[in-house]
Amino acid sequence: MPSLFRTLSRSATVTARGQALSHILIASLLYLLIIFVFFQQGLISPQAFLGGAALLTGFLVLFFALFWFRINTRFQEPSLTFAQIAASVITMLTVSYLDRTAQIVLGPFLLVALSYGTFRLGATALAVLAIGSVSVYLTMILARNFPAGYNEAFRMDLLQWLIVSLTLPLIVAIGKQAGQLRDALKATHWQLQQFEEKAIRDELTGLYNRRQLQTELDAAIARANRHGIPFCVCLIDVDHFKDINDQHGHLVGDLILREFARVASDSIRDSDVIGRYGGDEFMQILPDTDLKGAVMHAERLRVYAHFLDLQDVLPLHTISLSIGVAQFHPGEVVTTLIERSDTALYRAKERGRNRVEWIDDY
Repeated sequence: MPSLFRTLSRSATVTARGQALSHILIASLLYLLIIFVFFQQGLISPQAFLGGAALLTGFLVLFFALFWFRINTRFQEPSLTFAQIAASVITMLTVSYLDRTAQIVLGPFLLVALSYGTFRLGATALAVLAIGSVSVYLTMILARNFPAGYNEAFRMDLLQWLIVSLTLPLIVAIGKQAGQLRDALKATHWQLQQFEEKAIRDELTGLYNRRQLQTELDAAIARANRHGIPFCVCLIDVDHFKDINDQHGHLVGDLILREFARVASDSIRDSDVIGRYGGDEFMQILPDTDLKGAVMHAERLRVYAHFLDLQDVLPLHTISLSIGVAQFHPGEVVTTLIERSDTALYRAKERGRNRVEWIDDY
């Protein structure tokens, strides 16, 4: 029999495609273990223990199947916390109905089951569970004692029910406060995410800002030195951007930068990094890429930018890019790497712009 409990415990904690059964069912297993001890001591009937074991096993198999086949995702509450708590309460009430002695441990475990809901459910759902539990509990007492009438056992059952009934409103109140705290934490977490995004993103283009580019560069250099994987840096400049601003205004200039940022973001791999280095200059970090691959990527980006549809703001005009590429060499410091890519960018401008140049010496 102990092996049965170990098997059920493992089943209750198995993760099924990213979802796990609730810990409340593990609490139910502990409850059933105590009932088993009572059964071994001859304090409760085999019918009560076997009925509770069969019922709980059925619930475990049911919920495991719901999670395994992702049927739980079709419900409004995918975690099925409400249903799992209800299943636990039903198991305990059934065992108590089958044998009055089991009521000794019903109260504490009933409170444990509902207490778990304070961290997962709203106050309304928790109140429904609480009212439903005490109502079924009272119905069970009345049904079991009806033939015998009002006797000492009936009085003790009612006293125990009264204790549980007076305690459950406190659980609901705690659940309401926990829900408010949970909502406050979610709001705070969302605000922190917004602050973090603003700290690392350029406000105009939505790309990484210079500070975050420096962080990404340091990380790329550390990976390259540790694993010997090549990476390259591209410095990208929008040609004659100052003239565009002077002739068409800063609003048009801002629109061009945003459109280029969109195209550049769409053209990179998930592992690549691109950000606004300053003004009309951008930086791209290409991990696991040698110089030849980086030059090919830069050429592709230059062509994409050339065919940007800007007719609404720049009739009969297109934009072009000058790009300087440099590959990182082991042991090189970040300033030297940027200087080499900047030298390549300057060479592209000297040679007529709208081109890609690279530095392969070190």
